[in-house]
Amino acid sequence: MESFLTAHISASAVRTNLSLLRGCLARTTKLCAVVKGDCYGHGLDLLLDTIAAASDSLAVVTGAEAIQVRDLGYSGELLVLFSVGPYAAQDRPEPLAELIARDVVLTVVSRDELAAVAQAGERTGKQAAVHVMIDTGMTRSGVAAAEAPRLVESIRKSPHVKLTGLYTHFATADEADKSFARTQLARFTEAVAACGGGDGLTLHAANSAATIELPETHLDMVRTGVSVFGYQPARQVRNKLPLRPALRLTAPLMQVKHVPPDQRVGYGLTYRFAGPGRIGLVPVGYGDGYLRSHSNRATMRVAGRDVPVRGRVSMDQTIVDLTDVPEAKVGDEVQIISADPSSPHSVQNLAALANTIPQEITSRLGGRVRKVLAEGG
Repeated sequence: MESFLTAHISASAVRTNLSLLRGCLARTTKLCAVVKGDCYGHGLDLLLDTIAAASDSLAVVTGAEAIQVRDLGYSGELLVLFSVGPYAAQDRPEPLAELIARDVVLTVVSRDELAAVAQAGERTGKQAAVHVMIDTGMTRSGVAAAEAPRLVESIRKSPHVKLTGLYTHFATADEADKSFARTQLARFTEAVAACGGGDGLTLHAANSAATIELPETHLDMVRTGVSVFGYQPARQVRNKLPLRPALRLTAPLMQVKHVPPDQRVGYGLTYRFAGPGRIGLVPVGYGDGYLRSHSNRATMRVAGRDVPVRGRVSMDQTIVDLTDVPEAKVGDEVQIISADPSSPHSVQNLAALANTIPQEITSRLGGRVRKVLAEGG
């Protein structure tokens, strides 16, 4: 049965965004598009060809995502950003061997991981390509900068593994103060030198925010994620590209009803109609990724007018106030998320309302949401 919820995905917007991002780069700098999390919730199967055509390489987080990208027909450079630790710890050479056989570039952050990759490479009969991630201060994934030279030396001695890149990740590039990002860049530069230099390697550090605002971080390649899909990497960035949001979410009005004065609505009865009112039920809720924190705060668009959410967002439905839209009827389209960045219910503004980031809004879209290419691409 067809879903009530439809996410209209614009490939044209994605093409525009990639062109804008490419315009930030020197001709020699590669663009790696990050397509993890089903393209941040936008649909990998819908957008892979568009993104691949405008990018030099792709990145995902897990091996399973990498296999999915290969199964969809992508044959270009493909990097897995998670290190291979789980495979190494559980002595599971088969997934690593498949990734190596399918020319997926792996991330290694320890000598135990290197040993597992070398074993899988020998088993496959192919030299495994790896990048080393260096932790320069985010204190998340990566080998400590001081330990990176020993790891790199070990990789270079392994006949079954080939080092093809070094990278790091910024903790604060999306903040107004870029000083720590620049500190991280300096630490990365020092670590690369201590590892024997970057000749013959792909060096990369820049995420979306650094790609747009810190050209000195571009190095050999940038990794752009949320910006590919049309969302500013942060509200406080100074240089805002005219990115085009790629997603619009709609559903039909499920029910329309009148309510008397003094009527309270929704779980907890958190909203009261002072006078007579008219409400509509929209078949979307937190089970679909529409956040409960939007209760009594967000808006949707019906019949060309913005209408407020009333009461608490439920798991499967949300109440909107149609008092000022008397012509609204069952079956009318409700715009839950707008592709207009200035709309109060754009991804960016819904994220701000919930004190979160755009990628949380889009990546939460649930399995009941049908994703289709928007008309006209």
